Amino acid sequence: MIILKILCLIFWLLIVPGCMGLLCFSFLEKRHRTPGAALIAGYMLQFGLVELIGIPIVIYVVYNGFRTFVYLLTPVFLLLGGLGALLFFRGRKREGLPVFGSAGKGLGGLFQDMSLEGKVLWGLFLALVLFQMYMAFTRASFDGDDAYYGVQALTAQQVDTLYRVNPYTGRSAPLDVRHALALFPIWEAWAGKVSGIHATIICHSVVPLVFIPLTYLIYYEIGKTLFAGKRRVLPMFMLLLGLWQVFGNISLYTTETFFLTRTWQGKSFAGNFVIPAVIWIFLQLYEEEKRLIWWVLLGVLNLAGGASSSLAVLLSCLMTVGFGFLYAVSKRKFMILFKAGLSCVCGGVYVLIYLLLTRGFFGV
Repeated sequence: MIILKILCLIFWLLIVPGCMGLLCFSFLEKRHRTPGAALIAGYMLQFGLVELIGIPIVIYVVYNGFRTFVYLLTPVFLLLGGLGALLFFRGRKREGLPVFGSAGKGLGGLFQDMSLEGKVLWGLFLALVLFQMYMAFTRASFDGDDAYYGVQALTAQQVDTLYRVNPYTGRSAPLDVRHALALFPIWEAWAGKVSGIHATIICHSVVPLVFIPLTYLIYYEIGKTLFAGKRRVLPMFMLLLGLWQVFGNISLYTTETFFLTRTWQGKSFAGNFVIPAVIWIFLQLYEEEKRLIWWVLLGVLNLAGGASSSLAVLLSCLMTVGFGFLYAVSKRKFMILFKAGLSCVCGGVYVLIYLLLTRGFFGV
């Protein structure tokens, strides 16, 4: 039974989002068609869909809200994942290309033609990541916010409602409008439901094993762009980031603290996935501004950030506008700023719904 649950976790948390990310591959250059990029894009799409499907359910479905959420979200994930895999393998077969990009360009070619120094640095980095994952799994940290976020995930599983039970007392309550649109705990409850695992175990034991390497995948993609002409610097960059995360616990509020001790909370998702992903996308846009897929992914990301908090949406949209302005000035193209504004539309709608909800517009 345990092995079956582990296989379910691998399927739902790695294979399905990875296949969803394959939907983007036909629009990307070959050098970007890597498993890491597929997984990152897949999680952007996943959390964008979590918000798109989940917000109406939270607002309008009082009873059986979690069941409705699972019944609607699960087949959509399967459909998009299957479609992504189908289009990807058909495209590879038609073009006669390797499964992931060109030989030696993906993760499989990481150690190809690498110096001994580079191999040692990569080995130290991978050992550091494994150490972080081991400590996160065996030395799970608890804090006051677990009484809210962890319990909301558990309540969704056991009571079948979304944000309509006070997690501190267990009693029915009006919709918690402050947190109602941040569906990261509900996604964790969904992951537990489809794999048959208790929500608390998902939060404290499973999510760190997924999101710690996922964050490093984003930084790896960022590093590949920053050091495109100096690939020998990339393992140094990654090792420095790993060390920074380990020794970044200088207060309760640093992203490093959230990254390793509160990985399962939406705040960590905002600081360690959403914000680095915005930077990654703009680095690609600077080279490939005409490729529409990067703007689409940016728009999806600006909505997906809402799974963590409304503040994450504001931050990602502000970053989008700020980077878009600098990019437009450097390229002397006003259309870039216009595209940046369009990519903030979904995030703007999210913020508008949040403002209306807090003022009782929906009557909940």
